[in-house]
Formats: sequence, structure tokens, C-alpha cells
Amino acid sequence: MTQRSAQVRGRVELSPARPADARAAGTVWNSMVVPDRKVVFVNVSKNASTSLKWLTAELSGQDPATFHSLLGFAPTRQQTIHRRAAWVDVPKLTDLDEEERAAISPHDGWFVFGIVRDPRLRVWSAWQSKFLVGNPRHAWQMFRDAPWLPRVPRGADDVVADFGRFVRELEGDDGPRILADSHFKPQTALLQESAVPYTHLYETSGLPLLLDDLRDHLAAQGLHGEHRLSRENETPLSVSGRVFTPEVLEVLDRVYARDLERFGHLWDFDAVLAKDPTWSPESFLDISGRVAAGQRIADLARGAAELQDRLRQVEREDRRTIDGLTRRVADLEAALERRTLRGFPRAAVSRMRRTIAPSPDA
Repeated sequence: MTQRSAQVRGRVELSPARPADARAAGTVWNSMVVPDRKVVFVNVSKNASTSLKWLTAELSGQDPATFHSLLGFAPTRQQTIHRRAAWVDVPKLTDLDEEERAAISPHDGWFVFGIVRDPRLRVWSAWQSKFLVGNPRHAWQMFRDAPWLPRVPRGADDVVADFGRFVRELEGDDGPRILADSHFKPQTALLQESAVPYTHLYETSGLPLLLDDLRDHLAAQGLHGEHRLSRENETPLSVSGRVFTPEVLEVLDRVYARDLERFGHLWDFDAVLAKDPTWSPESFLDISGRVAAGQRIADLARGAAELQDRLRQVEREDRRTIDGLTRRVADLEAALERRTLRGFPRAAVSRMRRTIAPSPDA
């Protein structure tokens, strides 16, 4: 049996270098720990990330309304789940001290998992969802002045040309900034296999296996039930071999060399190159509509942020005004007391002070 056929079911062979516990995982910021369920999810953006975060939210008892009510750049309700600060009692591995991390071990019944994906398909998906469709945060905020941003495409040739230009930029001046973003950062860097005691790694095709394994893990704790993964179509264009020109593949092979060295045996990219779907006119209308909506959402998000900043400024000014008035009242009361007491005989003043002084037993 070949290495590839051994992994055909979507499971990924674990690294022999994986540690026994998570004590060394103090830099794994892209992690979600559910202590009550003994589950750790190490998130790799664009690898079913949104769906798996909603699953983690369900496991940890998060209130969906908390996320849905958030202001910001998220283009849909589903995307609000990525606001990490809104999560309650779901720490990152970086939030735990070394002793707490050391307690996270497969030998103590923990379920620690991550998801991998062909990096060439991942970058195609990320480029679509963050730039081609005009994601409010990426296209209209973080990278809004970048010369390599795609046009609103009129046809397939525009898509092929603009994706190629973006991929070339991965080795250009903006490359470090793009690759620092979790959606484009190499998966080996995000997974940190030498620091995280994984019990399971899955290829994206193995998500049904993940649900089965997780169900068994929870059942061992007396928790029975079925969990499902939500889905949201962030990428209007299906994958086509035409976007992976020889030049594009050469760049991606260099940029994601470590990912391909570690996981490349899982994928048959020749099958991808053979795909040649026809992108419908409706797909391009969909892209145009999303770009316009993303731009407007970014406008509103910036406006909301400015209003919040102004509100905080007004609150600070009000606090300073109230503090100043409080001090002024105290000064006036003290002056009034001095002026009032000055006209009384000393004995009367002493009796008055004893009368108004609080009782020691009070």
C-alpha cells in the first residue's frame, strides 16, 4: 500500500516528532481550547475554518447572538465567528501557563486536531474570498491601496491574469505582508507540529471522519449527540486548471515548499490541472455584487469605528468634567465648613464635631 493510498480516507499521518503534551505550545496563537470537553482545535484559515469555529462554539456553549450583534468588517453573520475577543471561556494555548499546557496530553484523553489542504488550492480559495469578491477587511481596509488587487472581472481572462499577478506578488515587495496573514501563511507554520500534541490531522476531504472521531471522543465523556458543519460559499468560481499556469505553479512550489514537502503526497494535482469548468455569467454578476457590498460594509464599519472612538472620547471628557466638579464641590464644602465654624466659640465647635462625627460602632 502506497503512502498516498494509506491516506485516501482523509486522515493524515501524524508526525513522529510530535510532543507528548502542549507545554511547548506557548506560541500557538491560532488555537482554541475547550477545557470541559478536552478538545483543542488549531485553526488553519481557509481549511473549513468558519465551519469548525462554529462547531467549537457549539461545543463550548457560546451564544450565537453575541457574534451576530458585533459591529465590524464581517460581510456575513457566519463570518462574525472570527472575532476572537468575543469568545467566552475558550482560551488560546498562548493564554495558558506552562503547567496548564502540560496537562493537555493525548495520554490524558485530550482530542487535539487540525486540518490541512493542498496549499495551491488554498491560496486560490483565499485569493477569491479575500480579494476577488472584495472582502471588506482585506480588499477595502488592510490592502486597499495595493496595486495587485484584482479588477472586477468581466470574464475568465481577467481572473487568470489577476490571480497570476497576485501569486507573483507573493515573492514581491508585498509578499511578507501577504504571507503574514493567516489566510496565506504556510500551514506548517500555523500547525507547529513540533509543539502541539496532535491526536488527529485531517485533509479537508476527511471532515466527515473528524465528526465521527469527535462524536466518539464526546461519547466517552457521556455526551451523546450529532454535530454538523455549517457551510457558506465564499468562493463563486470553481477551481480551474487554467489559473495554474507554469509560472504560477513555480512560484507556489517555492513559497509553499515546506507544506508540499510535508503533505504533498496527499494530493493529485494533475486532476486539478485537468479541470476546465465554464464560469457562468451569473458567477461574474455575483462577484460584482459582492465587491459593491463589501465596499459599502467597509464604509459602514469605518463609520461605526469612528462613532465608537468619539463616544469613548466623550465619555473620557465627561469623566474628567465630573471629577473636576466633584473636587470643586469638596473644596466649597470645606471652605463653607471653615467659614461656618470660625464664628462659633471653640467649645461649641467641639460639641458640634462630636455630634456629627460617626459613632465608632457604626
